[in-house]
Amino acid sequence: MSEANRNFARSEAANIRACNHPNIIKLIETFESGDKLLHILEYADAGDLYNQVELRARHNAQNTERQPVFYQENEILVILSQLFLAVQYIHDRRILHRDLKTPNVMLMKHGLIKLGDFGFSRQYEESVSTNVGNTFCGTPYYLAPELWQRQPYSYKAEIWSLGVIAYELMMLQKPFPAHDFNDLMQRVCRERSYLPIPADRYSPQLIHLVEYMLRVDPNRRPNIKQVLAAPIMQQKGLPLLKINVRRLRNLDPAICAQLVAEVDYTLAQAAAAAPTEESFAAANAGPPAAPACAPRSALPVPAPAVAVAASNRGKR
Repeated sequence: MSEANRNFARSEAANIRACNHPNIIKLIETFESGDKLLHILEYADAGDLYNQVELRARHNAQNTERQPVFYQENEILVILSQLFLAVQYIHDRRILHRDLKTPNVMLMKHGLIKLGDFGFSRQYEESVSTNVGNTFCGTPYYLAPELWQRQPYSYKAEIWSLGVIAYELMMLQKPFPAHDFNDLMQRVCRERSYLPIPADRYSPQLIHLVEYMLRVDPNRRPNIKQVLAAPIMQQKGLPLLKINVRRLRNLDPAICAQLVAEVDYTLAQAAAAAPTEESFAAANAGPPAAPACAPRSALPVPAPAVAVAASNRGKR
């Protein structure tokens, strides 16, 4: 193992060990012997989000004569709520994941999702509002414009990555199809160069939130607390997560209580995020978000209670 890889592995272990959150993969044990470093991590027994998105996309491609199958809005909100809470948790601890993508969103048969692969993660001393990094790392399709432009970046670079994940869930494809890295960079750095999300598929509140997260200028992009303070998350996403978590029969009651308590705390602290008038003018557009209710899976394969089906984990 090279010294660089050893440092990545040690960083991953340190950052995961510092986390105790229902939506973050747990580190069970670490062994180091000579040039070998072994991590034993919590097993994601239902695969990853990448495979689930691909499964639905393939289903649509192979059944063109039928109505295409997309994630329902409730399904997306349950997934995103957990992912946003996990990112809020690490950002509160000054940890930057630096490789947020669908293959690193793990699925569990009991119904929760878990953020994993902290190999690129790093803890910073600076506050979350300042530029904290200048290292070009991560997966190209999920990198924020400021990384492509080799500019210093802050935690808002991760909001861009979360926006790409949300777009994938809604469209079953990446927002910036490209022939090569240069083409990808040009598309990423151009405002709204992605295919628009159909207005008849999802609510204006959800569409506008994703568009807000995909702002090219990081100064016009929200932080994670502002994302969680969005009307769609406060009125529908987080309450819906509470409903679903309480219905998961195979979930440890202590984990359920921990996650419900965090949702309640986040809802109570929403006003402290102080979103600007511009921030959620778009998110407030359209009719109020519908009351939270349990999601129904539209995918014609078996699925756990929180909207995602089990599959063999295939790392990408």
